[in-house]
Amino acid sequence: MRLRPSSQYPPPHSMASPRRILLTSSLLLATGACSLMPRELNLSPLWFHRLDAEGEVLEWDCLWPVLHYERTAAGGDDFRVRPLYRRVTEPEAVNTGEGAAVEHQFLWPLGRVRSDAGETSHRLFPLWSWRAHRNEVGERDVDWYLLFPFVWGGASADGREDYFAVLPFYADIPQFLTYDRFQAILFPLYVRLDKEGHRHRMFLWPLIGTSSCAENAHRRFHVYPFYGHDVEPGHHDRRFVLWPFFAWSTENEDTEDPVRSYWFWPLLGWRSGRTVGGWMALWPFFQHTWKRDHFTALTLFWPLFRYYWNRAEDHVVQWWFWPFVGRVHSDDQRAWSVLWPLIWWREYDDPDGHTEQQWVLPFWWHVRQEPREGGYEDFWKLWPLAHRTVRHDADGKRSTGDWSLLSVWPWREGNATGVSEHYGFLWEIAAGRQRAADDRAVDVLGRLFTRRERSGESTSSVPFLFNYERTRDGRKTLRLFQFLPIPLGTADPDPELPR
Repeated sequence: MRLRPSSQYPPPHSMASPRRILLTSSLLLATGACSLMPRELNLSPLWFHRLDAEGEVLEWDCLWPVLHYERTAAGGDDFRVRPLYRRVTEPEAVNTGEGAAVEHQFLWPLGRVRSDAGETSHRLFPLWSWRAHRNEVGERDVDWYLLFPFVWGGASADGREDYFAVLPFYADIPQFLTYDRFQAILFPLYVRLDKEGHRHRMFLWPLIGTSSCAENAHRRFHVYPFYGHDVEPGHHDRRFVLWPFFAWSTENEDTEDPVRSYWFWPLLGWRSGRTVGGWMALWPFFQHTWKRDHFTALTLFWPLFRYYWNRAEDHVVQWWFWPFVGRVHSDDQRAWSVLWPLIWWREYDDPDGHTEQQWVLPFWWHVRQEPREGGYEDFWKLWPLAHRTVRHDADGKRSTGDWSLLSVWPWREGNATGVSEHYGFLWEIAAGRQRAADDRAVDVLGRLFTRRERSGESTSSVPFLFNYERTRDGRKTLRLFQFLPIPLGTADPDPELPR
């Protein structure tokens, strides 16, 4: 037989490949003529391996579930020491020009080390994180933290984002939260916030604050809860005394429709203008605000009833009789809820495509996504019993997917990345995976029963008792006790499959 590195895939990362471990272990297990070595050898939980038609490694286990290796659909390596460590390589993507990558996961999701052509990062949350990448102008940019959230730092080659922070003693961080720059000394004694030309300084944050702006003589000052003002001449004038009890303001001073408002919290408040009006009584129970032909918002016996319409937000209409029923409708979304938040249906369009969702929390949810480039993904979960994901390409052909019994992890997509690979053995009774359009596999209780169909051929086995293989040309072989071959004849091969 032939066991050698695959010539069809790029070579693995420079670290010693787990595939080589299989080669050595397989030879030790053969103990006899090499011709007796089956393509699938199942001695679980001690040992399991599966080879392709060319004798190249597809996957193996040693002391299941501890050691596991598989060749990825893209031709990389996926090696695991469950549940502590995982290493995944991603060969260079020729079609997209993306470079090769290698990722190490440990104590997942706390630990991660990843490097590719554009970025290098490593973290062990909350102790350490470091990331180096190219920013939007192509300059090298580094961000890091130590003992989150206390020590932060970073630098860019162009010097635009050099910063350092040791909270609560000192901080100088660009692009922090929603601000252009965040600075603090002995937080909360002093804080400075820069945003869109406005500079806000606060002392004993958030009690005392003052602001200066680059234009329009904008001035702002407050000493909570005693007094405060926010004045931009020609635009607005906002003031309060004994916040939140007494407040008044004038908005839209630069238009033909200035709006004046008065607030005597929580008893009464009102606002008035040529096309704008509103009132409040016993806040938050009764409120009504409107702008003629633009929007209206009405609340009665909060939170029992709410109505909202806004022409500027894609003609959104929202209402609810909480918690019994609610409805949202706009140009790009439709939604219902019943016994909020337990039962709801939602359908919406966004720049990425079209999405439909149905939820009966916490037991059932269904999500269907249709990207604009074509194809779709369909996901459902009956928690904690089962889940199923199916993806179709732009031609409508099934491409990848997975399913499992049980399925206890309550999230999907990014929030579920790596969880099944590290911890799924703890709860999965049976699991299926479709790695590619012509590659499907099923595993029951680890490897108590396993089957994989790939490129018109298939193998399956039960530990120690038997394994079965069908080649691409239809030849079938049953091996008793894993090694003793019994030919079962030849089936008619699929004429659509390549030979």
